Amino acid sequence: MTPPNTSPSAVVFDLDGVLLNTTENMRHAFGSVWAAAGRAEPPPFTTFLEHMGAPLHVILEKFGLGADYAPVYAAASTARLDLVHPYPGIVEVLRALRAAGVPTGVATGKSRQRAVEALRSGGLYELLDVVVGSDQVRLPKPDAEILRTALSLLPGAPVPAERAVFIGDSVLDLRCGHAARVPTIAACWGQSTRETLLAERPGSLAEGPLDLLAALVPAADRQVSVG
Repeated sequence: MTPPNTSPSAVVFDLDGVLLNTTENMRHAFGSVWAAAGRAEPPPFTTFLEHMGAPLHVILEKFGLGADYAPVYAAASTARLDLVHPYPGIVEVLRALRAAGVPTGVATGKSRQRAVEALRSGGLYELLDVVVGSDQVRLPKPDAEILRTALSLLPGAPVPAERAVFIGDSVLDLRCGHAARVPTIAACWGQSTRETLLAERPGSLAEGPLDLLAALVPAADRQVSVG
């Protein structure tokens, strides 16, 4: 990615697979739901991951599981927050954006409560300005509503779409960014393959979290050390 001349006016992140590595937490929670439903076969966790970005009840419905199982998932997820960790380099990126005066937010398929819970556990919540969950909007990703809502709540709002950046690791994330006319960066360290992300024509790709530093914050504006 070509380093920018100026920082964007705002940056919004997806949560799972971008800011936080929640894979093992999700594996545990989905396995708990599968067991509670009495399914004998191994839980199809790989297929579960293919639906990342959608609200939990929507994902569960794809496996013939009703919304009644969402609390089972949530409870199991909360019980193992020790499995949730920030990706290496993410703290440095968020600190650099804050030091450069760039507002940051999250737009996630999680409910806001569960998103805040995970972000607090991972030590990231205080580094973000806004967290918007799928339960705060009428239409989930790939609709633009959740991203536009996040931008409308950030300090300095309204933020022009073309001056913002949305960073995601799923097809739904990138389609959401396109629908909102917000430039996108595909995060290649998350749940989707590089080829899948490229097919959605993101504005650019970041191979690792620290690539975001060069993509979002000009060297002259960086006031934190990386390492």
